[in-house]
Amino acid sequence: MTEDSKSAREKVSEGIRQGIGVLSAFRDALEETINEAKERGDLSPDRAKQVMTDALHKAQEAAGGARERLDFVAQKEFDVLRAEVERLRARVEILERAGGADPEDSGSNG
Repeated sequence: MTEDSKSAREKVSEGIRQGIGVLSAFRDALEETINEAKERGDLSPDRAKQVMTDALHKAQEAAGGARERLDFVAQKEFDVLRAEVERLRARVEILERAGGADPEDSGSNG
């Protein structure tokens, strides 16, 4: 196993652990908020909806933070970069054919 693949596997494993931790914290916070609202008698449909919205927002923020720490790239960004690499490859190929030089030889001084 290469160092890069090991690192990637460790990152994924850490991401899964963080995800489970976030979900567990989310569940606990939601249960606590609902129990507090029940005790106060403040569990109207509007209040319950607000609690869910707030909890969802917090979970999304936590997931975004985990994604940034794991260096994940959105599929859309990846596709844009892939297309750009393909365009650059095509340009390099055209330039290499026009110049007739081996790109590996250019810039080497011996």
